[in-house]
Amino acid sequence: QTFAFDNCFWSMDEKNPKFQGQEDVFNSVGKDLLEKAFKGYNGCIFAYGQTGSGKSYTMMGSVPSGGKGIIPRLCDLMFDRIAELRSEDTNFKVEVSYMEIYNEKVHDLLDPKGSKQNLKVREHNILGPYVDGLSMLAVASFEDIDNLMNEGNKSRTVAATNMNNESSRSHAVFNIVLTQTLTDLSTGVSHKAFSALTDYNYLKKNRT
Repeated sequence: QTFAFDNCFWSMDEKNPKFQGQEDVFNSVGKDLLEKAFKGYNGCIFAYGQTGSGKSYTMMGSVPSGGKGIIPRLCDLMFDRIAELRSEDTNFKVEVSYMEIYNEKVHDLLDPKGSKQNLKVREHNILGPYVDGLSMLAVASFEDIDNLMNEGNKSRTVAATNMNNESSRSHAVFNIVLTQTLTDLSTGVSHKAFSALTDYNYLKKNRT
């Protein structure tokens, strides 16, 4: 069987001359995504694989050991760029949402009530599909995002599999919405541009 791909990263042995670490992966995948987000384009990172294959490490990494993954690197660079570009006529807002799709039902992982209410997916005539009632929380740093992800992960559905005693049994979608507002100081008229950066984490089922 033939597979087509843009990049293949060897990360098993740091002594291998072809070894590529977390920074290499981010430079190949994350940087371009962020550049396009600031131009108003949506982006998605889809992490797919069986339990223990390294999805979480690639996306989040191990911050204390210096192996930060795509999300913390992307967020740090995003907030640095916002600080550089923010001015009297240019402002930015960053909001996040976190949802779980389990047994074809959508749950809000950042619901302050922790109710795990089933949410409905609806269609907006301009913005397209959206989840009705999904929490959108403002953030100002990666630390804010990391705290919300950790809180949301506590609510994810967990069960044992053949390969992992405590494996998440769902799809998780973490959405970062970047809103840029440009104001014409002579007229006071504002124009907004939205872009969404989505981490879609698919956890392949293992005989469940």
